[in-house]
Amino acid sequence: MYSFGVRDESSFENALLGRTACEVWAYDYSVVDLGEQLEAAHRARAHFVQAGVSGRTDTARDPPFYSIADLMRGNGHDYVDILKMDIEFAEFEALDGMARDFPAELPVGQLLVEMHFFHALDAKGYLEWWERLEARGLRPTWTEPNLLAVTMNLNGDKSPTLAEYTLLNVRDRRSVVFGGNTQRD
Repeated sequence: MYSFGVRDESSFENALLGRTACEVWAYDYSVVDLGEQLEAAHRARAHFVQAGVSGRTDTARDPPFYSIADLMRGNGHDYVDILKMDIEFAEFEALDGMARDFPAELPVGQLLVEMHFFHALDAKGYLEWWERLEARGLRPTWTEPNLLAVTMNLNGDKSPTLAEYTLLNVRDRRSVVFGGNTQRD
């Protein structure tokens, strides 16, 4: 699993490590380690780097930012079962970069993403971006509005601007969901 934007909250990563034999690769430029929820028993399978994720790698930044493809290459991975991101509007650029870097097939089984519906994109821009994801085989299977911004009146007009989505890659031949081989290199 790759987890982008962990901040100081690692309960999801801890639960996944407790229930599976997976490893977690976590990245966040705003903190120096995974959150205190990560149990010591899982520490050996949790890898953290203080870095951001972006559409293109920029190691001149401090901390550095990497494309998803460059992180995977650097870690020796050609596939990610779960890609989780909460990166405050950078999800659009990061996922577009991933689609560009993997033109044939997205090497991801599931995408868990918090969408940030504010800033520069208008409704047409969001729709076009969403259609690019669907064209690559990603299909939404679950969504939940994140009402924090509404509850705290962070956006001034009480409209929801955050939503959590789970998407499955229906073209993923390796996914256990779609009958793929459960053995990984």
